[in-house]
Amino acid sequence: MMRRGIAAVMAAAALMLAAGTAGAVEINFLTWGGHYLDTYNPMVKDFEKKTGIKVNLVVQAGAKDGLTKITAQRNDPQVDIWGSIQSTAEAAAAAGLLATLKPELLPNLKDVPKGFVTPTSVTVVNSARGIIYRKDLVPFEIKDWKDLWDPRLKNRVGLSYVIDTGSTLVMAALVGGGSEKDIEPGFAKMREMKPNIAGFFNTDPESVKFLENGEFAVIGYAILANFYLKLGPNSNLRFVMPDKPKFLAGIPFTIVKGRGAEREAAAHKFLDYLLSVEAQEFLTGRFGQIPANAKAKLPENLRGAIPEPPLTNVYDVDWGVVNANYAKWKERWDKEIQSR
Repeated sequence: MMRRGIAAVMAAAALMLAAGTAGAVEINFLTWGGHYLDTYNPMVKDFEKKTGIKVNLVVQAGAKDGLTKITAQRNDPQVDIWGSIQSTAEAAAAAGLLATLKPELLPNLKDVPKGFVTPTSVTVVNSARGIIYRKDLVPFEIKDWKDLWDPRLKNRVGLSYVIDTGSTLVMAALVGGGSEKDIEPGFAKMREMKPNIAGFFNTDPESVKFLENGEFAVIGYAILANFYLKLGPNSNLRFVMPDKPKFLAGIPFTIVKGRGAEREAAAHKFLDYLLSVEAQEFLTGRFGQIPANAKAKLPENLRGAIPEPPLTNVYDVDWGVVNANYAKWKERWDKEIQSR
């Protein structure tokens, strides 16, 4: 009986939206700043024009910051839709912070592979990870993760533990013959890299700033979206996506629980808009990403930045293991790697 009551409320809210009676509805979208805001601003204006639903952009410094925000707001949620990364989306779901998605309110979901969908999230785009470096500051062509340990990179590599929730450490573990389930080789390899480490960063904007001002010559684990528009034939930056393993991060979007049926229905409508072919091609063209909607075309200017899909040797991180050990590993990282 209770389930039927909730379904009736959601259906009524959906009908209101479809009829254009939800013009007063406002939802808050938590995402990254900088280039992300420049990209989403025209999209939310287009969405508002089409639906009458206003979307307010709220900035997170990173996915961990976003998780901290919605966790702190558990008893009084202020966010409706959240763009995140896989590890933090899984942590939020485990903490009971996310609403269960309603496929009936997401018509475009039919064109998204099932592997990109969970009960509480859907991958909107896939983001390439790799190494980016200043060609004018690095005396050789970087091709592989193992190149980060090359003595010619002494005092030139910038790293982060928090970006992608410890993925730098997981990468090092894989290079050393381990994995997130056997992390000791990762710490051993990171200790070996210490002569090459120039410093550390905690946010996406810092990675861009430190590379551009020459404080770092290399970002040892980089997010292509942060640098994509700065690449090109005349750029002094080069991005490489090493093979074996490739790191490809799905960018899941979630709806935060507890904001009421009307806002939840509006959030579904915005999420469905982001999954449309038009929105997918605009997003991936702006960020150099791979669309989740199978009907959307890969952006032309992505070719050359990453290998042609379908991508092979993509490593599937066990985020349950990473999330369970993240704090403990962070304490060790601070003592063993980040302390100079």
